[in-house]
Amino acid sequence: MNQSTISKSIFLKGIGLHTGLEANIELQPSDENSGIVFYRKDLKKRIKASWKNVISTKFSTNLGDQNLNIKTVEHLLSAFAGMHISNCLVIIDNEEVPIMDGSSKIFVEEILKTGVKKQKATQKFLEITNKIRFDCDYGYAELVPNNSSEHGLNISLQSSFEGKYEDQNINIENLNGNYPAKISKARTFGFFNEIEYLKSQNLIKGGSLDNAIVIKDFKPLNPEGLRYENELMRHKVLDVVGDLSLSGLPIIGKYNGFKTGHYITYNLLKELFKDKNNYKIVLAN
Repeated sequence: MNQSTISKSIFLKGIGLHTGLEANIELQPSDENSGIVFYRKDLKKRIKASWKNVISTKFSTNLGDQNLNIKTVEHLLSAFAGMHISNCLVIIDNEEVPIMDGSSKIFVEEILKTGVKKQKATQKFLEITNKIRFDCDYGYAELVPNNSSEHGLNISLQSSFEGKYEDQNINIENLNGNYPAKISKARTFGFFNEIEYLKSQNLIKGGSLDNAIVIKDFKPLNPEGLRYENELMRHKVLDVVGDLSLSGLPIIGKYNGFKTGHYITYNLLKELFKDKNNYKIVLAN
């Protein structure tokens, strides 16, 4: 398997979920081994999509360096990872990636429409060799090696919505090839009784039923209902895929989690890279 980029530039615009600011983005084909890089056109500064550059995980994953901010990167990064895009330059003219419809569906559709360009360089993978775990007071996540029958990235999540929605579990085996249909359409979500709190934290200024599921009395307020029966859990998988991509390489292993979120996955990556014995770099088959 070789590295890949997009075949030609993709242009999109929309508003940020938390800032409410409109932003234009251009996804540009990029050279081999360049990875995913964001370029703030208005500031003329760039930053690599890396766990080392995460500055905040409060209700979204945000990158920053000195006076540079790129907020809510996880859905776009998830689309890149799900579509096996190794290298891309993301040009943006404001501080937050547009939320679009609350999922990664539009990004995936545009990538499929444009086409994926295979490159000459071989794709490297990060294979988990030791169990790594991060716990906090409300949940945990761990990365463990695959067993002999498992391949690629496997994700197993348990939820506890604390009486606001039915608790659910989800298991996704070998995400390779299944992302567009099984994961990309799942939208971000929130609970009706938390809206005022989020607004008080200067968040969700761009939120609406057009770009998020809002749950009240165990049901979505969105008139069209859910896209999947377990859409909330599938969106959690979508977020995990995007946040794990900040490792810089596709991961071979299994991610297990309970009440996971951006904070937990980011700290799990920090634990992973504390010891080089936790992983090995391998070439694709």
